[in-house]
Amino acid sequence: MLAAFVILLLSSTVTFLMLANGRTVRAASLLFNDVALDHPAYQLCRQLIEMGAVRPYPGMNLAPFEKISADDWNYALLRIGEELGRVIPESAQFASNQEISGEAIVSRVQQLLNDDNILPTKTGSNDSRLSAYFFLERYLLESND
Repeated sequence: MLAAFVILLLSSTVTFLMLANGRTVRAASLLFNDVALDHPAYQLCRQLIEMGAVRPYPGMNLAPFEKISADDWNYALLRIGEELGRVIPESAQFASNQEISGEAIVSRVQQLLNDDNILPTKTGSNDSRLSAYFFLERYLLESND
């Protein structure tokens, strides 16, 4: 009887460890409820997410394809500034949601770059949260590594 209990305990432990390392268990602890764990959004703005520069929408949603708000943009800039130990000029921030467009996002990021880091003229950017966060991460964070 004791041997059967030990075997049961060992097999339960092995099963638990396999499940704990599996994707299905990790998926339950997603950072955002509306984006699957393997969604490319996590890789496109991984550093911003890790530093807390990406605030979730209600219900812990990322809403990657919704238009970014001026508040979300400005908050991300401030967090990046804190992370880099840099003051972000007000000219890089948005005063209202009406100012935001793909071109305006690229222009704001360009203002923050050094002269040797120039954004390509044909960026294909839009005003989505994911696009904005991607530009911030790619050109501000990765260029400082």
